[in-house]
Amino acid sequence: MNFFARQERARGASRRLVLLFVLATLAIVLAVNAVVLLLVVPPANGAFDAAWLRGNLDAILLTSLLVVAFIGGTSLFRMASLGAGGGQVAKALGGSLVAPDTRDPARRRLLNVVEEMAIASGVPVPEVYVMEEEAGINAFAAGHSPADAAVAVTRGALDRLTRDELQGVIAHEFSHILNGDMRLNLRLMGVQFGILAIALLGRVLLRSTRHFRGGRSREAGAAIGGLALAGLAFILIGYIGVLFARIIQAAVSRKREYLADASAVQFTRLPDGIAGALKKIAGYGEGSRIVGADPTEVGHMLFASGFRGLSLASVFATHPPVEKRIRALDPSFDPAQLKAMTPPHAVFEGPDETPVAGFAPAAAFPIEPATVAGAAGSLDEPAIAAAHRLHAAIPPALIEAAHAQSQTGPLILALLLGEGEVRQRQLAHIETLRGAGEAAVTAALHEEIVALNPAFRLPLAEIAFPALRLLPRARQQALIRLANELAAEDNLTSLFEYALSRLLAAQLEEAAAPAGGLRAKVVFDNSVEALQILFSVLAVAGHEDPDDARRAYAAGITRLLPGSPPPYDPPRLAGTGWSRP
Repeated sequence: MNFFARQERARGASRRLVLLFVLATLAIVLAVNAVVLLLVVPPANGAFDAAWLRGNLDAILLTSLLVVAFIGGTSLFRMASLGAGGGQVAKALGGSLVAPDTRDPARRRLLNVVEEMAIASGVPVPEVYVMEEEAGINAFAAGHSPADAAVAVTRGALDRLTRDELQGVIAHEFSHILNGDMRLNLRLMGVQFGILAIALLGRVLLRSTRHFRGGRSREAGAAIGGLALAGLAFILIGYIGVLFARIIQAAVSRKREYLADASAVQFTRLPDGIAGALKKIAGYGEGSRIVGADPTEVGHMLFASGFRGLSLASVFATHPPVEKRIRALDPSFDPAQLKAMTPPHAVFEGPDETPVAGFAPAAAFPIEPATVAGAAGSLDEPAIAAAHRLHAAIPPALIEAAHAQSQTGPLILALLLGEGEVRQRQLAHIETLRGAGEAAVTAALHEEIVALNPAFRLPLAEIAFPALRLLPRARQQALIRLANELAAEDNLTSLFEYALSRLLAAQLEEAAAPAGGLRAKVVFDNSVEALQILFSVLAVAGHEDPDDARRAYAAGITRLLPGSPPPYDPPRLAGTGWSRP
């Protein structure tokens, strides 16, 4: 299948539908304008001519601004109310957090798949949840960004899907994370609520006429009638707007599902994996059914519709019919195959289940800077295969430490330990602040890390992030401070130390306080000096030859500041606090 072409078609259709959503919102603004102007400044001769429009241009502009501000303000309020991280959404839908150090084989397999996907795509490992009371086969991703994302699967998916099928489902959900679908859904829901607020305002105006105290004069009667007409008009406009908004949102969701299916095949090169999961949904009695929440409210988040049987074939359906999704992945699919499927049963075979085909463990693999930069935030089969080999090659003691809350802190500190006297001073500092026990654990973990290929260190830290996020906020902040102090112990900051300290602070801070769609955007033109320093340091650290470093700097800085890039000003490593990795 040409999944790249399918992805581009799905993205193009989504862009057109989002544009239609914007146009529908503008139509609502115009409709409200018409109602207000008809009631406040009706044309004297009953004709809506150019002279009347010119005479009321100020009123039209003011009304438009007020309506846009009202819809925008209520939309932002709604988005802020949904501003909790993905984990809160998963808990609200009945999900239970999968402990990073779980010994349950099925959950361990799920965590392995999620961690491999995260390492391969270069994004933080999300929190993982299981909806224990859900027998149907389903899953979803929630959150505003990769840093606060969560992935949840139902118990039915955990028990009834093979590793290939589970990987296809998780790849589908990672597509939603990487393609920004979570944020898109949040914004569409926010604007939809803003449109609904027009109808709610109409109800308020209509109810207010019951309490009007203006006597029985003609003016009072006209005022009551105007309020009643305005209220009825706003209710009509609001509910019609919501109707069309939900139709458009459902259409956007269907297109994004096709995109996520195609992306899952692109990531894994295993169309039979995700197709097999969809076939089980179509063939099993429980299907993708969700009982702990209303599928009409959360359907846009789910892997499949959430209703028993096939997806709803209507303009309000958030998912294409399952059979159409299967046929897009497997053109040879015959619906008659569903009747021959075996009855529902658990297929998980335990810890000895065969790994993904072709993903044989290996001790190490080469990493080139250009490859890493180009692969950030994306997935493909080689990246997943490499991540699987990396994950399998990390010593069990370090994997166990990355999953145990009591050892994740010492593991991060062990990654920052130096050699000789520096190491002794660092361990003494840890003992002073955290006690001899934690210093001993850190030293023991460092002995394992010393023999580890440097390419494994940041992925190991990423695996530890979910367990770190479970620590109390005070302990997280203390860990960040101590990590910075250890990095500065030798008065030199290596590129790895800088990357780890920034990654640690960013992931823990962002996960603790999700900003959602209200996050301020970075303006590069206001950060020229900082970008010059950053790119210069990266160029010097990554290239021994000065000419190569200069070319690397120019290639990077001109992508962000094409108009007026600052000149190359490499740092003098000696005596500056920076060291070459």
